[in-house]
Amino acid sequence: MRKYLQLFLAASLLTGCSFAEADSNKTEKSTVINGSPTKKNTDVYVPNPQVSEDISLHKVGDSIIDDKGELTLKSMKEVDKTFQVNGIEYTVKDVKLLHFVPAYSLIDFFHAYTHEEEFDFVKISVELKNHSNENYHFGPVAMVKINGSIHKTWEDDFYLENLNGEISAGQTKLGSLGFIVEELDSLDKVELLSGDIVDDNKKKVADPVSLVVNGN
Repeated sequence: MRKYLQLFLAASLLTGCSFAEADSNKTEKSTVINGSPTKKNTDVYVPNPQVSEDISLHKVGDSIIDDKGELTLKSMKEVDKTFQVNGIEYTVKDVKLLHFVPAYSLIDFFHAYTHEEEFDFVKISVELKNHSNENYHFGPVAMVKINGSIHKTWEDDFYLENLNGEISAGQTKLGSLGFIVEELDSLDKVELLSGDIVDDNKKKVADPVSLVVNGN
């Protein structure tokens, strides 16, 4: 409760004042990325109604308090890798581990995902561009495995930014997916698997893409 009082006071003050390029649309693509953050991304960020903005958090330990809660950066891996598959350009921007103490007004929303008053979550920022003349259905993250043992699916995403589903000819989508996890010290390994690319006739036209992001 002390945390919530701090957040309420803060809000009141604010108010008052290696990834492989696709070579076939019928073969699963897989890549492993190794490394650590080298620069900051600002072009993918889309503010979310449920979560504080992390765009200003660049170093581990950085935090922000606003009317949505208190958000702290625990780990970040820059990826910035793009691949092409069946006319869709798919970019994974970065993967972050964050700790969030939601404001009291958001507790009911997060109760659908966790009963903890504060929690860690993994945020994956992506961008999709459909350069083809066809409408497709695609999910950038169908499944994710974190640190070898934590399994999440697209149904666990609480950012709800409509990145899954139809992407029309010429359309661009960008945003993030968030997955609540038990408290973690770091992101040692994150394994992503996208969905199939499906056409308007519900026919699969390309297999999923897999991506592995390793820590140092």
